[in-house]
Amino acid sequence: MLRGGMLKRFLVGISCLVVILTVQSPLCAIPPASFFQDAPDTLMLFAHQADDPVRIVQASFGADNELLDARLENSSHKKIQNYRLGWAVVKKDDVRLGKGTSAADVPENVDSSTAFNIPGQGNVAKDDLSKHPTGIVFYIAELQFQDGSHWQADVKKIKKEATDLLK
Repeated sequence: MLRGGMLKRFLVGISCLVVILTVQSPLCAIPPASFFQDAPDTLMLFAHQADDPVRIVQASFGADNELLDARLENSSHKKIQNYRLGWAVVKKDDVRLGKGTSAADVPENVDSSTAFNIPGQGNVAKDDLSKHPTGIVFYIAELQFQDGSHWQADVKKIKKEATDLLK
């Protein structure tokens, strides 16, 4: 039978042996970064759209790349009734465009004639994110002004800008 002091030395020896075997194990030799190589980061950006009447100037994204909210700048100074978000999904040399299924109304009490905030519309690009693209570029796809006039983004310009942003 082992006594107090001998028992402690025996347990310390066993603990050291376990630590040495664990460190020498081939499983422990895998660098931690390699566990995440199969899940590359997707850049979440927004298009500049300098010549367009309304553009996203700031946006917040959640941990699952959900668009939480955005700040829009209205250079036309015409009050906006509703808008539709769009996005360009870039994967290598392929750029695919998508847009929300419906337009979002701007509340009556919001002054949309200058800069204003919009809430996120959920994870509108969720299906595109599951394909692990290089990046997703959000933009304002369509507008309806309070006077009844409509505006749409130039998709050729958006595709070029998305490609340039993610080079």
